[in-house]
Amino acid sequence: MKAILTKDGKFRMIEKDGHTDGASAINACKTIMSHCQMILDNVDPEQSLPTWWTNKLAISEYEVVSAANYLSNGLEGDG
Repeated sequence: MKAILTKDGKFRMIEKDGHTDGASAINACKTIMSHCQMILDNVDPEQSLPTWWTNKLAISEYEVVSAANYLSNGLEGDG
């Protein structure tokens, strides 16, 4: 849950899309896992794939690993 400063100088608590940040993160992970399973089910290890497509996976891997490392290392601040 986050707070925003209103025009009248008061703080108001808000939720993103009706969820807390933790719930949103869990939902995002479930979506990512579902799509990863689709990829695993449909890509042949010997299959040739376009570079733009494999680059998307490399970037995604980096971002997910960075997010997991942030949690496991207990770091503070933005990643």
